[in-house]
Amino acid sequence: MTEFVEGWSIMQTLGEGSYGEVKLLFNQNTGSAVAMKIIDLIKHPNAPAAVRKEAHIHNLLSHDNIISYYGQRQDQNYVYMFIEYVSGGELFDRIEPDVGMPQAEAQKYFKQLISGVEYLHEKGVAHRDLKPENLLLDQYGNLKISDFGMATFFRIQEKVILQININLFIAFSMERMLQNQCGTLPYIAPEVLEKPHFAEPADIWSCGIILVALLAGELPWDKPTEDCAEYLIWKNSKKEYMQMTPWSKISTLSLSLIRKILVPTPTARYSIQNIKCHRWYNESFPTSTIPMDVVDNITEDNIRRNLHLRKFDCDAKLCYSQPEEISIKELHYNRECPGLYSFSQPTQIENLLISTQLLSSQSTSFNTNCLQKLVRRMTRFFVKTSVKETISYLTVTVQKLNYSWKSYSDGVITVSTIDRRKSILTFKINILIMEENTLLDFRLSKGCGLEFKRCFVAIKRELQDLVIKGSSINFLNYV
Repeated sequence: MTEFVEGWSIMQTLGEGSYGEVKLLFNQNTGSAVAMKIIDLIKHPNAPAAVRKEAHIHNLLSHDNIISYYGQRQDQNYVYMFIEYVSGGELFDRIEPDVGMPQAEAQKYFKQLISGVEYLHEKGVAHRDLKPENLLLDQYGNLKISDFGMATFFRIQEKVILQININLFIAFSMERMLQNQCGTLPYIAPEVLEKPHFAEPADIWSCGIILVALLAGELPWDKPTEDCAEYLIWKNSKKEYMQMTPWSKISTLSLSLIRKILVPTPTARYSIQNIKCHRWYNESFPTSTIPMDVVDNITEDNIRRNLHLRKFDCDAKLCYSQPEEISIKELHYNRECPGLYSFSQPTQIENLLISTQLLSSQSTSFNTNCLQKLVRRMTRFFVKTSVKETISYLTVTVQKLNYSWKSYSDGVITVSTIDRRKSILTFKINILIMEENTLLDFRLSKGCGLEFKRCFVAIKRELQDLVIKGSSINFLNYV
């Protein structure tokens, strides 16, 4: 643990982006936390303009389903942006590859996504890179739209003065078409690749692709272009797409909504108001999950009931990224740090913004194991072997799976491969000692979240004889 400024310590890396890393900062005095986005100005000399734009957009936003922004500070080499820390992990982590999730969960996340996007559009902001990797979850499982690095204004409010005997102020909004091709190819709208386009329909298209991923656990195509066979079949409404995945895995009612959203012609595409009126959007689906805000009141019977219901929902499709059996004793263990479980927003953020102290290597006696558990991810598990043995097994496994790997520091392996969509996929495996056991913690660095989960599942399957069943870490991820 490294102290960043007085009272605030860097705990761990939460993620990586195009301009740098996102770190978790913890305040030992207040028990509060904040995420810090670090932008390297030496490596990215064009970053300051992008950072100013991102900060300006963030400052205008305040919504339950949009990540909060607290401010920034800068020195000669870095810009530090301070944003809300949410401990529920990334949305893609809740999507089982090739399975998806129950409709009730998918509907919940989709409605929250639409609520956030509707608010953005009301403010004249286009996100332009909506995908599960940019959707985070708070401690209660609520969705938060994040990463506004590609966002821009598409509508501005102006006031003009008309001189007609008296001064008359008239307010009007002016919408512009967007020129840049922004986004991630499988989620991008077809018109974005072809010509200047309107912002709102393009973001709505991305929401439709996200809904497909939520319900089916896979993406429908690599990119929405004429040379992509899967997209062409969909565009031309050929009946054979009904026998193809992901469409064959999606219910008739949800597919009727998706058909209205993924319309290649932007002017014919469903608007947000249309989406909110659709029957699937307003349907009441049975739920079978434990709300994250009642974790402390869980009983052993509730745990067993939840596990039974989840197995029923997914039938025989339970994946290796889901936890195995759980004991109530393991749940009690997680209460050793009760004051840390529910933090999200800092109470002394001004200390971060006005301090001029430099990064130092001072250590503290804070129990990092307790804090580690607060970042919920399903992509981690315990093994029976020592760190040295684990690294040996792990390197043999990744080579067997035809992944390449390097180790730049002790206990960290960086794995690279080309995924099924012929794109680069990079992730890190941290090998840690926790509770006298060895923990393998997987974190996506670059690429598609669903493809990353597939790689995780493949590695875990190869190592299944070493995996310790019923991990308390997995339980926190699960609920």
